[in-house]
Amino acid sequence: MSTLAAPALPDDVRTPGWIAGHRVQPGVYAYDLEALPWRTTPRGTAREKAVRRDEAGGLFLGLISFDPMSRSGVHQHRGTASSYFLSGELVDYQCTTRAGAVGINLAGATHDAVTYGGCTLFSRLEGGVVIEPDGAAIHPHARKTVVSNDAPFNPPDITVVLDEVVPVASPFAGVSRRAVFDYAGTGHDRRICALQLWPGARLDALQHRGLTDWFLLAGDLTVGGTRIAGPAVVVIEPGSEVSVCSTFGCTLLAWAEGPAHAGGDARLEPYGF
Repeated sequence: MSTLAAPALPDDVRTPGWIAGHRVQPGVYAYDLEALPWRTTPRGTAREKAVRRDEAGGLFLGLISFDPMSRSGVHQHRGTASSYFLSGELVDYQCTTRAGAVGINLAGATHDAVTYGGCTLFSRLEGGVVIEPDGAAIHPHARKTVVSNDAPFNPPDITVVLDEVVPVASPFAGVSRRAVFDYAGTGHDRRICALQLWPGARLDALQHRGLTDWFLLAGDLTVGGTRIAGPAVVVIEPGSEVSVCSTFGCTLLAWAEGPAHAGGDARLEPYGF
């Protein structure tokens, strides 16, 4: 059985905008977050570890870490953004989002967030970010323009405390699901959920229709003969089939842009479509 110590593939085998990873099987890539380098962001008070960074499309997947007593800078999201808080907190004019919660920003969300003790997030941006002409934000791909909040009474944050979401049984033995966000009202049919695999649990022959990202929070996961330990990321490209199992159990967050059916059976779907 191989591990993530295997060499990364050359950049030219990957989709443009993605960082080279370890291909565990065709269309499925794994990333050891401990091994990825940090990159300083434009404000200089935050760093990122990017698995996917497409500056033209405003797409991002990876870690963001803020220094204590720092701020994001005023910015507006032009697509859905979501972050799982691994440590610390961020405060904006609406609320405080803390470790253990998923913070969701819908398109149009406009705010400036401050952390007093520092924080680390795992984030997925699905659209561009704009900032004021004289501003600076943590997002390296932010575009400078006049920022206008056209819906000032729409909340900038939806906060979901993960452990407070009731887990439900999935169609797979030993696998439970916590539903986080179903993208209602965004124009997309996507899902964010947490999957918990008990020791010995399996997900076999999952045929993925859309791009799917897994953030392995803790535990072990064997994918395509490669055994992965958290913190790690698995990227599954559309059209890929993947089988996974866990020896000692694991928890992962999944961002699924389409359903995945085990063996082509629409009743056997893990993400809640």
